[in-house]
Amino acid sequence: MNVNIPNVIKTALPEESRNKNVAILKDNWTGPMNHNDPGFLSDDFPRDPPKLYITAETDDFDAATIAEWRDEGFNVEYLPLGAGGDAYTRALRTLHQKRKLGPCETFGIVAYGDAASLCLEHYHVLDNNVELKLGCLIAYYPTRIPDPGTRFPSAIRVLVHLPVGEVGIVKQTQMVGIQGKKRVTKLNVDKGVGIGGSLQTGYPCYSYEADAGFAEHDLDEYDGICAELAWSRSIAAARRAFRVDSSSGVEALVETNAHAKFNTRDVKQAMATYTPHKAPQLTGVPTLTGGMGAQELEDFYISYFINSNPPSMSVTLLSRTIGVDRVVDEMYVSFKHTQDMPWILPGIPPTKKRVEVIVVSIVTLKGGRLYHERVYWDQASVLMQVGLLDPKMMEVRTVRRSRTG
Repeated sequence: MNVNIPNVIKTALPEESRNKNVAILKDNWTGPMNHNDPGFLSDDFPRDPPKLYITAETDDFDAATIAEWRDEGFNVEYLPLGAGGDAYTRALRTLHQKRKLGPCETFGIVAYGDAASLCLEHYHVLDNNVELKLGCLIAYYPTRIPDPGTRFPSAIRVLVHLPVGEVGIVKQTQMVGIQGKKRVTKLNVDKGVGIGGSLQTGYPCYSYEADAGFAEHDLDEYDGICAELAWSRSIAAARRAFRVDSSSGVEALVETNAHAKFNTRDVKQAMATYTPHKAPQLTGVPTLTGGMGAQELEDFYISYFINSNPPSMSVTLLSRTIGVDRVVDEMYVSFKHTQDMPWILPGIPPTKKRVEVIVVSIVTLKGGRLYHERVYWDQASVLMQVGLLDPKMMEVRTVRRSRTG
């Protein structure tokens, strides 16, 4: 039997739509958007914010942490542990039903303390991830973790943050359809491999030299350095799990900031790239110049930086590394010291000397805006070039410059 497909389609269409190449089936689509919809690869395709549940022991949770996740574009809901037990387990098993998810949509969990322990143990069992809807599980300082020699089901991207110290290890034999008894032993969490706290486990774990609670702003145990490091790893894991690529937007924002500082010298344009939700910071590490907070930062740009750079200043980008929440630039900066430059030569009158120096900038972003920038350069080299440091006092090896590095 031969079927004329075009004629079948033509017959199914209303009269006014026949003999047309395209028919609009529905103007106002109000159903859930997901990867299976036509055109989902387009940049302007409408997407619902990824769903993220934060869970911990208390009835409420650190408002700053919840705000940070929301600023990153996540639909955040808090789930208290409550009395735990079967009631909490049932809540975990029905999370995927709280919001209608499309065929390819998933949700994530960020868990803390005892709630993190329960989530890790629960989702370590494949059958507990109903319809494979959990795509991301991030655990902060759980009191016990599944056997680190095992792996989680491949549908879940797991990340565990552990304070240095003792943690319980749960081992449970599993057969088809049968869960054996749980046995709990103790493990001493060390500093891990290298300097980043990476632990050699079957699923990603990192250790931190801090106490449990180090990532919650409203606790005495809060540790800013460890919290920021853990945050970078967490946001990276979440974005990979939800297939969110923000690299192009991150680079565009950094370029807008640089254009305002070096090309147009527009303070307002530069300040517009910084986050309004947190106090932005900039630190020129060798001279300890910069500013903390929007007003100090604006004053720094006006009085110390943008209007203090001579017309001869030239900035060439040598390399750029883009992460999920930061950009590292290596730049070749040259200028003739014809005016006061308090950000790099504070208190030094113009020397008319030419200066060439490599500058490294590390920009951190929060909520889609610049949050913190640290800038490094070789201050001894700068002082030597303007005649304030005797070259004989330091060993100098000249390296021939190359356009190819």
